[in-house]
Amino acid sequence: MDGLFREQALDARRQRWLGRIRLPLSRMGTAMAALAAFASLALAALLWFGHYTRSEPAYGQLQPRGGVLALAAPAAGTLLRSPVNEGERVRRGQILLEISPELDSPALRGGVGAAVGAELSAQRARLLADRSALEQGNAQRSEQWRERIDAAQRRIALAQAQLALREQQAAQARTLSARVRPLRGDKLLSEVQWQQYETARIDAEARVQDARRERLDAERELADARAALAEQPRDNERQRHRIERELADIAQDDARNEGRRRIAVRAPRDGRAVAVAAVPGQSVAAGQRLLSLAPLHAPMQAELWVSDRVVGLVAPGTPVAMRYAGFPYQRYGVQRGKVVAVARGALSAEEIRARTGLAADAPAWRVLVALERQRIGARPLQAQMRVDAELRLERRRLYEYLLAPLQAGRDDAPVRTAGVSR
Repeated sequence: MDGLFREQALDARRQRWLGRIRLPLSRMGTAMAALAAFASLALAALLWFGHYTRSEPAYGQLQPRGGVLALAAPAAGTLLRSPVNEGERVRRGQILLEISPELDSPALRGGVGAAVGAELSAQRARLLADRSALEQGNAQRSEQWRERIDAAQRRIALAQAQLALREQQAAQARTLSARVRPLRGDKLLSEVQWQQYETARIDAEARVQDARRERLDAERELADARAALAEQPRDNERQRHRIERELADIAQDDARNEGRRRIAVRAPRDGRAVAVAAVPGQSVAAGQRLLSLAPLHAPMQAELWVSDRVVGLVAPGTPVAMRYAGFPYQRYGVQRGKVVAVARGALSAEEIRARTGLAADAPAWRVLVALERQRIGARPLQAQMRVDAELRLERRRLYEYLLAPLQAGRDDAPVRTAGVSR
């Protein structure tokens, strides 16, 4: 091996007289190589340190915390009175609107409700008169029954005295008939005279029965009068209750009639009247929104609506960039916020339109966003201002974004199981 190296070295010395080969170096090539190396390093740094943020658009509006209550017309009719103005504070139970759904007819003066009310008033007046007459006649009827009781008692006493007299007369007639009977057998008394004595006795017995019947009639009349006097308070009570029931029915009918003639819309809670949309004299439809009620001293938040494509990636804390329709972003910039709540279920497009008045063409989920600022400059945010937003869903490094398809391919690859050797 050493001999071989020596021979190669001797050959190299013999060929040195031919000269050495040198390649010329270009200045531009050096610069380009340095530039390519720098670009490679910059690209690697960009892929390593650069980030990609995925965002999804959303739409909605500003709402105070606690929401804005939309008060609608409970029935179709004419708005009679609206005692509250835009921005005015209202108390719970305060009347905000009065609506008249009353129908009118050329044949009736003042409308159907007025005619029904007049008839109910007339019926009430008649019943009140009956009740007054009942109270006033109660004492008079009691006095009449007492007088009948006294008369019946006097009649009984008279009948008793008459009965005693008739019984005495009947006893005398029987005694006389018994005394003259032997004379009839001795032929001292004619048959005609005997019949006269018998007739007198029979008449006396009949008068006794009549006196007893008269006393029974007087006693029955006394019992009836006493029973009627005892029953009178209960009868008066029944009649009074009947009148009271009819008056209560008329009061209910009157209340229903008044309710059909005039409907009051009251404030369900304390708040501030906003978006007053009707004026007195205007015709309104059932379910038409007339005004809204915003809570007092409640901070504003954004109520956004997102599709099912991204709702699974939205969670509390997700950053949101927003542009307010009332404050152009070209001048006031983009506003920031964070998601604080995500609904667990979606609302249909019809429900979203009915709830917010926004144009919606598909079901969406409600997302609440807390705002970084409640004012834009010196101007406060207003309820129901339209908001266009972008949800910052996820942030990746650029190399992770580029390698995502490969990672997805590995995740989707079928799992191989170890086979059993045979």
